[in-house]
Formats: sequence, C-alpha cells, structure tokens
Amino acid sequence: MSVKIRPAEPRDAAAVVAMAAELSADQGKPPRSFSEADFRRDGFGPEAAFSCLIAEVDGAPAGYALFHDSYDAEAGGRGTFIHDLYLRPAFRRSGLGRALLARVCQATQAAGGRFVWWCMVDGNEAAEGFYRSMSASLDDLRIWIADGENFARLAGRRPRT
Repeated sequence: MSVKIRPAEPRDAAAVVAMAAELSADQGKPPRSFSEADFRRDGFGPEAAFSCLIAEVDGAPAGYALFHDSYDAEAGGRGTFIHDLYLRPAFRRSGLGRALLARVCQATQAAGGRFVWWCMVDGNEAAEGFYRSMSASLDDLRIWIADGENFARLAGRRPRT
C-alpha cells in the first residue's frame, strides 16, 4: 500500500468536492453548495482563501484536510483553522487522519503559526475519541456562526453611533 499526502491542485476539484459531500452525508447534513468551480476559484492563486491537502492510497483519494489562516488575540499569534478533516470510511483508523493533522500542523509551524484549531459536530463519538487521543480539547468553547438569512440580517444593520 502506497500512501502519499500532498498539496491539492486544481485538478483535484472533483475528488475534494465528492469527499466534502461524503462528509456532509456522514454528519447527516444536507448536501453542500461547495462546487468544483468554488474549489478552483478559492483554493489557488495569490488570493487563495484556503489550503487543502489530499491523502492518497495507491494513487486514489482517501481523504483531505481543508484549512485556512487564523489569528488568536488572546495568544497574540497566528494559527490555522481546519474546516474539514475527512477520511473515507475504508481508511479510518489507519493513521492517515493523524498524518493529515500532523501535516497541517507542520505547514502552520513553517508559516510562523503556533496553534491549530477545529470544530466537531456534536455526537460524532469516533471523531471525539480520535481528537482526545491526541490530547486536543477545548471543553469550555462553543462555536457560533451567522450564515444565510441571519448573516444577511446582521450585515444589513448599521452600527449605533
């Protein structure tokens, strides 16, 4: 078995978008609107919004990590937020998830970052066990998001002066 982790390229759009759809299905969520065009437009070039690593086994996509820069004013430093860390079921518990996470940490460290953080869908016991096995935890943190109609409503409000 040949294992390779490499930076994604525009030609990986179909594979990454397919795995992102698998991740949503695994989480019981509706399909994402993330498209191959989104991946190619936002993942490459001088204004790239994210980075992506692909894990391949025998040349076939087995998983991916999609991440972007972050900043923590409390720590006074740069880091990385992992939006997706996904392995196809056949490759789970193989060490590939840990290898992808390690590569994200290495890229973060090389860029001067000091931390990596991510979120997990409630009730995903397998993922929670995986993350806890690496002593990763933020038990006192809740993540909130404004999107869709809530985002539009909030963005339309003017600050009080």
